[in-house]
Amino acid sequence: MLTNYIFIPIIAAFFAYLLNKKVKYTGGIITSIISAYLLYQLIGLYGKWSLIQTINFSLMGNNLEFILGNNPLSWLFALMTASAGLLIALFSIKSQEKYDLSSAFNFNFLILIGSIMGVVLAGDFLTLFIFWELMTWTSFYIISGGTKKMAKKSAYRYFILSAVGAYTMLMAIIIIYNQTGSFAIGEAAQYLINLPTGKSLLLMGMMSLPFLTKAGLFPVHIWVKGAHGNAPKEFSPFLSGLMLKVGVYGLLLVFYLLPFFKVMENTISYRGLPILSYIFALFGAITTVTGTILAIRQEDMKKLIAYSSISQMGYILMGISLATPLGITGGLLHMMNHLIFKSAIFLTLAAVIYRTGTTKMYEMGGLIFKMPVTFATYLTAIIALAGIPPTNGFISKWVIYQALIEKGYLFLALAAFFGSIGSFMYVFKPLSTVFLGQLKPQHEKIKEVPFIMQLPMYVLMGLMVLFGVLPGIQMNIITKISSQLGIESVNYSLYTIEGAFGSWNSMIIFNVFTAGFIISLIIFMLAKKSKLVGLLDTYTSGEYMNDAEAYHYAYQYYRPFDRLFDNFAARSLTRAYESLANNLSKVGNALRKGIITGNGQTYAYYTVLFFVILAIAGWII
Repeated sequence: MLTNYIFIPIIAAFFAYLLNKKVKYTGGIITSIISAYLLYQLIGLYGKWSLIQTINFSLMGNNLEFILGNNPLSWLFALMTASAGLLIALFSIKSQEKYDLSSAFNFNFLILIGSIMGVVLAGDFLTLFIFWELMTWTSFYIISGGTKKMAKKSAYRYFILSAVGAYTMLMAIIIIYNQTGSFAIGEAAQYLINLPTGKSLLLMGMMSLPFLTKAGLFPVHIWVKGAHGNAPKEFSPFLSGLMLKVGVYGLLLVFYLLPFFKVMENTISYRGLPILSYIFALFGAITTVTGTILAIRQEDMKKLIAYSSISQMGYILMGISLATPLGITGGLLHMMNHLIFKSAIFLTLAAVIYRTGTTKMYEMGGLIFKMPVTFATYLTAIIALAGIPPTNGFISKWVIYQALIEKGYLFLALAAFFGSIGSFMYVFKPLSTVFLGQLKPQHEKIKEVPFIMQLPMYVLMGLMVLFGVLPGIQMNIITKISSQLGIESVNYSLYTIEGAFGSWNSMIIFNVFTAGFIISLIIFMLAKKSKLVGLLDTYTSGEYMNDAEAYHYAYQYYRPFDRLFDNFAARSLTRAYESLANNLSKVGNALRKGIITGNGQTYAYYTVLFFVILAIAGWII
């Protein structure tokens, strides 16, 4: 039964909470077992695309139903949820030993997994909305339990933006239900396609807002840095690797399963693409550039990778907005690959924080020999993020480039290229400042994290190389999703993908890289070894130096580049949001005082004003 995927983790959350209070580590172990069970069951669910479960009930005289269904798109997101949950739960068993709120973390994390399952398996908007809200609440509580000083403020910003989007979606759902008498997604799609173009696009735009917000796309990206940077170190991989993708799921739902793109065919087009589709792709390009620039400027490694996530989400939006075989293939590929390499990066940072207790890059250095597995994982992941073969990050970016060039969108292609070049800069910054350079004296006794924390890193390293060499494994499910969305499939084999201007053969590249590695290894083994000398064992200008800081330049690593963007618009945008929030807070306080402490006449004025606004909104829609 599909309900098992939702309610088993939710029920298990209570047992994990109670047992973890009594016995250390049991919360993480239970979370790992439940995630592994879900993953096992989902593997057996593959191919059962006609499976539907309906739960009928009555509420206030209305006959309602919860609809759950399995289809290729839902299955992929459910599989990603269970996989990410398992790896992070394994990592957290040991990493949370000093975390006072570990019981609460595992409680909320299991409910979060169940709620995401409810979102992606939902066949009606009522079910989707209920679990969407549950997902927001549980993630809010997890984020607020992170870094003490800033976590709550960041969590509130995340929650407020999510709430605004959720209630616009709720208004659209209620309007559609009043006209159709059903919450089913299929019924909504049929209703929307028969509406006048303006009203249909308005309703679907209202539906899109929470998904755009959750995906962290420009201009509603401002919650990402704070939430990622201040959330518990174990939750950041899930927040970046998976929860941003739930927003992508919602956008795919609106773009393809609801008739958003079909309705837009009646609007103005630009080079064969409806203008609104191009605008979405343009926002993807802006997101890529914005995230790249802001990532380069960061001194906190978690916030740097958070902005990196924003940048990578721009690629995905560009791909799925094109509505072409290459576009949707590239977008889905990059979504899957981003989950893998971004989870790996955040896990390595969590491991570093576990050992050093800091997220500031300039407070670290020289950890390569102290934490070799963590370093190897980070190195592999940033190679994938930067789009270098033979890792999985290259093939998905290559397909997106092919899709953009095929349509002749030069600006979008340049933005994507800028994002790739910029990614070399921001991923090299933690590599140089955290792992390379001079080891700080206070970190002399640091050692690698326990094996249970290393295990997810080994798995993710293997997946990055496996899917980089054999992309056909991922293409099996992507072709089924393309068919479900009404998009023609791209030609592929186990290790080749056909593009607009030729095909990519990953096996040839892998063989070249392997041969080069073997030759380099032989040269290294046969060459004369150099004498290992400590960085402090030297003289500079005749003066002996024994200060580790003098040999490790880390703070404001890219300051010359930073000066170009000191007044970058994104910073002004953040200030504008904060100003708006402050003004709304003042208005809210004024209303509260007028209603609660004011006279009846004031209350009546506010009530009339409220209903006038509702009436105008209803007349427009």
